[in-house]
Amino acid sequence: MNTQHPKVSIVMSSYNHATYITEAIESAVHQTYENIELIVIDDGSTDHSAHILKELQKKYGFYLELRINHGLVATLNYALKNLIKGKYVCILDSDDYWALDKVEKQVAKMESNPHSGLCHTPVYFIDKNSQVTSDYNQPTKKEGDIFEELLMGKTNIADGGVMVPATVYEEVGYYDESIPLEDYQLWFKILAKYPACYIDEHLAYYRVHDSNTSNDEQKMLGWEEMVIAQWKEHPSFEKAKPEIYLRWFSKYAKYDKIKAIKYLFEIMGYRQIYTHKNFYKGLKRLFFYF
Repeated sequence: MNTQHPKVSIVMSSYNHATYITEAIESAVHQTYENIELIVIDDGSTDHSAHILKELQKKYGFYLELRINHGLVATLNYALKNLIKGKYVCILDSDDYWALDKVEKQVAKMESNPHSGLCHTPVYFIDKNSQVTSDYNQPTKKEGDIFEELLMGKTNIADGGVMVPATVYEEVGYYDESIPLEDYQLWFKILAKYPACYIDEHLAYYRVHDSNTSNDEQKMLGWEEMVIAQWKEHPSFEKAKPEIYLRWFSKYAKYDKIKAIKYLFEIMGYRQIYTHKNFYKGLKRLFFYF
């Protein structure tokens, strides 16, 4: 292995993104960092993705596998467990794209921070025409030990802007296939064991369109509950509990008022909630949002 320029595995699970797949692929194969392998698995697309990928594979020579639909999380785990050869791994969604120097800058950062479990960057939101529409919410604490901040919802990891050492995936047990919120639950598993490092540059572009799973806020909220339920015995949970439950109270007040009230009762004894904007936002939604 070239220890000065270690190999980076770029993994893509493709599903029905024929409109965007070429831009995604070309942002990977044209990276300024040369020691990469691109692994693309089409997960049973029903549009023209497979045809486009075959043509792109002929042109650029990346690994391509076409298979029946197994779902995103299972497909990513399959690639991570069986196909990658790199020291570092990046996941690129088939409807997103990267700045061409993303991999180069993240390898340099990871090599100078060998004890970090991941390197992340901010991302831009883009529309269907690849025009920047907004900035992903910036985390309050960006690097170091940020598990507690992630639990409290005070920091975040932008999915498309992450690089992870391959050995860390293996150590934490890859993605939990029972939870569709694949990246969110993985960040908890990594950050419970390792510090994070951060590059303060927008190196990834996350596309927002009608078929994004993240558009369904209520479904995402339920998955978030599933993830955080796994950490109730963690030493940081009791400190984070008022922030977590207050956030859920405010959000569930729009969808499920009984569940919202349940979370409110759980934290009525915590004095700090009464000065928090989510407390008043939740009350407004509880009584006036139908």
